[in-house]
Amino acid sequence: MRRLLIAVVLVVPALAVQQARAQGNADEAAVRAAVAHEAEGWDRFDVKQVVSAYTEDVIWQNPFGVRLHGRAEMEKFLTNLFARPGYRAGKSTVAEKILDLRMTSPTTAVVWSDEQIEGLVNDFSGHPMDPRHSYYLRVMVKKDGEWKTSDFLIMDIVHLK
Repeated sequence: MRRLLIAVVLVVPALAVQQARAQGNADEAAVRAAVAHEAEGWDRFDVKQVVSAYTEDVIWQNPFGVRLHGRAEMEKFLTNLFARPGYRAGKSTVAEKILDLRMTSPTTAVVWSDEQIEGLVNDFSGHPMDPRHSYYLRVMVKKDGEWKTSDFLIMDIVHLK
């Protein structure tokens, strides 16, 4: 009986640790899949697919000072952006890749990623824009079993001439 008690005391915590690791690995894979799904939406100029990756109360900001609150604002902004020929002319030269992913809790993650884009045209002046190297910072939350972005910030590397 004593051996059984010792075995239980040793095995149960080990199983709990193993289960937690497995869940963490599954959550990390789900976060990566959510980021990839969103990136596919951007590549296809699919507004609905992009905004589906975000929470209803998302805060989203680009490097040009546009700050949006909520999916409805984001959908309206992206509908206009994706309709612009100058934006549609841009192509990723280095697809978005995750640089760092931290699972800060069982229901939150922080993701750093970057991407490089060339070929954008300023729709107002008609002039080509410099190539962009953008860094993305996402805070993601797990709700009802799904990972969504609640906060998103785009930062561009500026090369001074």
